[in-house]
Amino acid sequence: MRASSEVLSLLRTLQTQNTRVSLSSPNGASLSCSISTIDPDRGALNFDLATAQDQLQALLSADEITAVAYLEQIRLQFELLDPVLINASLRCQIPSLMYRFQRRQTFRVQSNLSTPQVRMVHPLRPELALNLRILDLSLGGVALLLPAEVEPFPLGCELASAQVILARDIRFKTGLRLQNARPIDDKGNLQLGWTFTQLDAEATLFLQRYIDQTQIMGRILRNKQAK
Repeated sequence: MRASSEVLSLLRTLQTQNTRVSLSSPNGASLSCSISTIDPDRGALNFDLATAQDQLQALLSADEITAVAYLEQIRLQFELLDPVLINASLRCQIPSLMYRFQRRQTFRVQSNLSTPQVRMVHPLRPELALNLRILDLSLGGVALLLPAEVEPFPLGCELASAQVILARDIRFKTGLRLQNARPIDDKGNLQLGWTFTQLDAEATLFLQRYIDQTQIMGRILRNKQAK
């Protein structure tokens, strides 16, 4: 969304409802805050940081800061422009661009292609690089196939960086957190359920487009088979 009236309206809703806003940066820093004031005349936006000081310096040292908030089933995301710390408040410009995503837990796409995979390093064996096949994915995470011969990952482990490769020209980096693991056959293979962390705006757009395209192709194939 680029219309200033729409962006301003959503920011005011976040402020009125005292919605928690998550601020994060590529260096792994993150904190939760809320919008304290909005000044359209000066084009300024202020976040209340009174109870969220522990990672503030790491956050401000990063090249970019991403804000994410949820209004019911809607995810809002924007970048902080020219952030500056003033007392217990973080001030930035009112964003000129805001991303709006539908947030639905059932919005999943199962991949039936051989190419989608995730490249990562085993958390218990840093020397072991893995290319794990994607079984399915959503806007919130991805399920991967872990072969029986690979040592299982500890539940709850986090990877600071992994590369998601959906197609030759569609790939992005993200952090991952392991939510669950379950056997999928009698050979010892596991399905690992990961949640995306530190997913930036560009990566989210790549993922959204890929899911949309995969759903369209799936409907086309189902219609052809029905005929």
